[in-house]
Amino acid sequence: MKNLILFLVIVSASSFGCKSKQNGINPALVGVPRGTTLGKVSHQYAATGCPTVVIVKADEPITLIPKEALSSEFDVDGLEIYFDYKTLKIRNPAGCSVGIPAAITNVSKKK
Repeated sequence: MKNLILFLVIVSASSFGCKSKQNGINPALVGVPRGTTLGKVSHQYAATGCPTVVIVKADEPITLIPKEALSSEFDVDGLEIYFDYKTLKIRNPAGCSVGIPAAITNVSKKK
């Protein structure tokens, strides 16, 4: 029993000492868009009460309704952005009859 406890203490102590710290930015990632999906911000449904959508150009266009409002930096009609998204199983917000609700993260402007 003592050997088992001693073994667990040694293993846990060594795992704490082996963690490396990442300080700074990886130079290989500089200039690479943060998100992986390219889309265009649109206000085409604003008249019906759906203020902002993001249209993804794929084989068939996909209209995403952001769950959280985009920041004012990215909420510009016609702006192309890179982002990551996850579709959500929630009801469409009032006024948004077209599109799929989605959590949109890692947003950056297309350069």
